Amino acid sequence: MPASRVQVAIRTRPTSTFARNELNIDTKNNRISVHVNKDTTQYVNNKLEDWAFKFNRILHNVDQEETYETCAEDIVNSVLQGYNGTIMAYGQTGAGKTFTMMGGTQNYKYRGIAPRAVAHVFRHIQTNPQVAITVRISYLEVYNEQFFDLLQENTRLQDLAVMDDAQGNVSVKGLSMKTATSEEEALNLLFEGETNRAIAEHQMNKNSTRSHCIFTMHLDIRSRIESSEKVVKSKLNLVDLAGSERVKNTGSSGKTLQEANYINKSLTFLEQVVIALSSKGRDHIPFRQSKLTNVLRDSLGGNCKTRLIANIWIEARHIHETVSTLKFATRMMRVANTPTINERQDPAMLLKKYKRQIRELKQELAMHDSLANRNNIQYDDFTPEQRQEAYEQVAGYLEDKIPEIKIVSVRQIQELFRQFKEYVRKNGGSAPAVAMEVSKGAGAKSAAGDGDVKSQQGAANQAKEAGVGEVDGAGGFHLGEADAGAAPPEPEGSAPSQPGEDLKTAHGDTKHASSPKSTNPKPAPSKTMDKAPSEEEAFEDYKKNQGQSYSQQFEENKKDYQAKKLELKELSNQVNKLKGEIDKMASELEEVRAGADTQAMSPDGIPVIDEHEFSIIRNLKAKKKSYQAAFHKRKMVKNEVSYMKSLVKQSKLKLCSQFLDWYRATYGEQQPTINSQKKESAQKAADDDVLDDGEKFDALERQRIMEEDPDSLAFFNARKTMMATMKRKKLSRK
Repeated sequence: MPASRVQVAIRTRPTSTFARNELNIDTKNNRISVHVNKDTTQYVNNKLEDWAFKFNRILHNVDQEETYETCAEDIVNSVLQGYNGTIMAYGQTGAGKTFTMMGGTQNYKYRGIAPRAVAHVFRHIQTNPQVAITVRISYLEVYNEQFFDLLQENTRLQDLAVMDDAQGNVSVKGLSMKTATSEEEALNLLFEGETNRAIAEHQMNKNSTRSHCIFTMHLDIRSRIESSEKVVKSKLNLVDLAGSERVKNTGSSGKTLQEANYINKSLTFLEQVVIALSSKGRDHIPFRQSKLTNVLRDSLGGNCKTRLIANIWIEARHIHETVSTLKFATRMMRVANTPTINERQDPAMLLKKYKRQIRELKQELAMHDSLANRNNIQYDDFTPEQRQEAYEQVAGYLEDKIPEIKIVSVRQIQELFRQFKEYVRKNGGSAPAVAMEVSKGAGAKSAAGDGDVKSQQGAANQAKEAGVGEVDGAGGFHLGEADAGAAPPEPEGSAPSQPGEDLKTAHGDTKHASSPKSTNPKPAPSKTMDKAPSEEEAFEDYKKNQGQSYSQQFEENKKDYQAKKLELKELSNQVNKLKGEIDKMASELEEVRAGADTQAMSPDGIPVIDEHEFSIIRNLKAKKKSYQAAFHKRKMVKNEVSYMKSLVKQSKLKLCSQFLDWYRATYGEQQPTINSQKKESAQKAADDDVLDDGEKFDALERQRIMEEDPDSLAFFNARKTMMATMKRKKLSRK
């Protein structure tokens, strides 16, 4: 495939304070114009005031679905064909990179590129049974210029290192790759890695990711129909870069300042690599300046289809960061990659193929010998008895007892040569000396007596020279002899030296103790009240005041869930109705065919059907088409219903747990009217919540839904697992 430049899309973060005087966004022509006023306080200021940028696509106020279809869908399809693909999210802190890549949890339609790509891959696997695809997941984090495996809790820093294979592909030694056999398993791994990411509160973003993360799906693609030894290997890198920031503007300090320095440093090295790749005649590319650029080596100017999503914050106060992001995106468009399909040969499958070919060739050769009247031809390895027979033939030939040896195959010739060497060794002579004496005796054509043979052996012993060692009778190679002072070889299986002591860092073994993730401190319990109010009164007051946002979110999710559930019911009725009509028409068609006495035939022998039967067949085909469309739509809506149900459950559990935290912080530990069972259910994420009068999601209902369609609950189950993991970690830190 010819070289292709990196595609760049610009996505804007929606805002109510759009910088109309500074920015002009032309989505039709994919152009952005920027105007920055000069600083009049300086005496001399020659900075540019106006910039004009043009990109491949501008996504201005677009939703997550359109973003995926525009920026990621074709890349995922290319990965399924065997190409490597990379999608990178770049921009300042708070511009929406993580939302673009991972998405939000409040609504099913807010899923990001990563969960949609996972669903895309496994949907392709289900609809293409002729192809066997193995999916393996890895999740790498680059935090403060150190590698961390987000799918392995106890990862030592020295265990992860960037390496190149024989084909020039980049890999990380020691990085775990876990096999996912379903969409749910892949999403579980994605959300598990998300819970282990370095997240901290920032001035620009409450939940700011303070590290670069690379979520990779490794695919091994085999055809079930064609040659099975050919394996197509591809990978999809979803890169969520940490946000760049101007420290003097954000006022970061302490640990946040240290993280910002590492982030800006790695992004600077990334920009240097991009500049070097876009420069003509540049021999050296500084990939090894940082671990981020080193691990992304094949995505930048290598064998990969790469796309950059540059996120910008279109407000006047962020205009300088916006210009910086647009400049980097422009440089990225000059980088050219050469993507190719990664085909490999499976050694195990090749071995099976070669064994099968050898067996077939032996059968072909045996048939050829049979037709040529050649019997007792040996093609397999010689048995000990056959080797002894060959040795006797060689001895008889050398001692002039038999005039010649009949040659019947190449394998026999090889075995005779081995026995020649064996004869020479047993008689105490070297091969050159014996051969010379034998040739002399044959040239003189004189009979050799016992005395002559002894004289020949003596001459051979005198002519023996000190070579590199004895001759191996099996393969005809000289075996070297080690020096007397040489060190003995190490025995096999000896244990290597133990590695050094694990590095102890803030993100290593003491990750939970010094994690950059921050939590809001709880206010001190109030001691002004001697008696806490009843549970119902406190909860109603909480929903109207402190917990209004949680209550409102729960009611909105519940309303959306009921509407979508009603839509699913209507679609189910429509599908059942179409199925009944199809069965009725099929029965009618059978009756028509059974009622016909004889089948009319055309002159060419083709059966002829009447107009009534043709009308039934045509209507039946149309009904089946409508049934398939309705069934597919019902399946999609069922997936949305399952996810919305999980949102309702999460929002009500959030409301309950926040209420209990608020109650404890406000009234202390004296909770005489709090339902102990409800408190336990909130802490352990139980299924029932008596606060919800309309919907109760108990275990029996969840079990029934999973039995009906387990695949539709993949996203919900993965999100549920993630929430449970986060809750366990939160409780373990208390």
